Amino acid sequence: MKVSLAEQVPTINNKATSFKGTPLRAPQIPIKDYSDAIRSWEYLRHAKYLDVHDDKFYPGNKYIREANYSFLDKLNDNIDKYMFIGKFCEFTGFPNLRKVSDKIHKTFIDCVNRASTELSSKIYDDRYTILDAGYDPTCSLGIKKAFPGSDLDKGYIIIEGCNSSYGDNNACNEIKGYLWENLDQRIVSLNHPDTAVDVYTEDQISDTLNWLNPIAENLNLINTLRLFLPHNYIGYQLNELFKDPLDPYEAAEFNREIKFKLHGSSEREKAKNFAFFIETVRENLENENDYIKFHKDLFNDIKESEFATHSNVTQIPAWKQKIAHGYKKQKLINRERLENDFYKMETDKKYELIKEIIKYSSNDQGYRFSEYFKNDDDIANRYDRLLAALK
Repeated sequence: MKVSLAEQVPTINNKATSFKGTPLRAPQIPIKDYSDAIRSWEYLRHAKYLDVHDDKFYPGNKYIREANYSFLDKLNDNIDKYMFIGKFCEFTGFPNLRKVSDKIHKTFIDCVNRASTELSSKIYDDRYTILDAGYDPTCSLGIKKAFPGSDLDKGYIIIEGCNSSYGDNNACNEIKGYLWENLDQRIVSLNHPDTAVDVYTEDQISDTLNWLNPIAENLNLINTLRLFLPHNYIGYQLNELFKDPLDPYEAAEFNREIKFKLHGSSEREKAKNFAFFIETVRENLENENDYIKFHKDLFNDIKESEFATHSNVTQIPAWKQKIAHGYKKQKLINRERLENDFYKMETDKKYELIKEIIKYSSNDQGYRFSEYFKNDDDIANRYDRLLAALK
């Protein structure tokens, strides 16, 4: 989903950034009524209290997050639950999923704008100028069916940079750090597994395209010649005909072939990560905003790039087509029904659902309402074969 970044917003203080991978314990206050619960919920705006990034190494992190969520279990009076529900819905837009999605979008963009403004105020060049930002247009956020605390699926930011490798890397990390410190996790979370916002500078994109394009051009020439070889022609056509455009391994044949033209695991990792990023940028270029119009050279280079054109690790075009023909994930169908059903629920059930949505910010929700969270398939498992092939 393409975003417009023209509107600046008031700034806030940026704190020192620390990516420890271990959640901090939120202050524990006595929960006497709903207002105390709201105060405790306010702490969960900060990513540091929900950190999931070292869970594989420190499973005990989950218990710290459980303690941080424990205030939700201390609200027992139905009136207090009713009041908490009202404040939650007022703040997030829930259960109107379009309002929720719009708030996620705005929260992300406002934070990106503040990052650019505040970081730029410390220096005298344009390295933090935002050229573009967006996310996967086919994810639940892109199709306006997101819950509060959703992630930015394939989220990205492009900044101007400062014409030096060291400075560019620092600028990208500072933008990431600002988001970690300031993005409200109650609305849009950076604490879902395998979720991060990619940040690239203009030069980093150009340099990577200049490296990968000649490889892609040679590869595409070979593949074109295959069509004119009589003994390969029929087999090649049949192979293309029976490919599943949504199977990551089959759909990303181009990327699998590129892999064999690269030297070493570091080059392959760089090409794989760049593919996920550049494909999302590519799919959003049709919705031009003012930033794209003012930086036409970069975005024309992307549109004309052999690598960006043929790379297909995300299958976003195939998902776009499937969605256009009426496909919806079952959990999104269930969420659509929830928009009406929520008002018919008893207060206790509403509150229990909202507890799970709040815990969804770090994927710690339980199974009671799994029909609203569970994907039709295991996404990680779906990509295992392709990711192994690209190493």
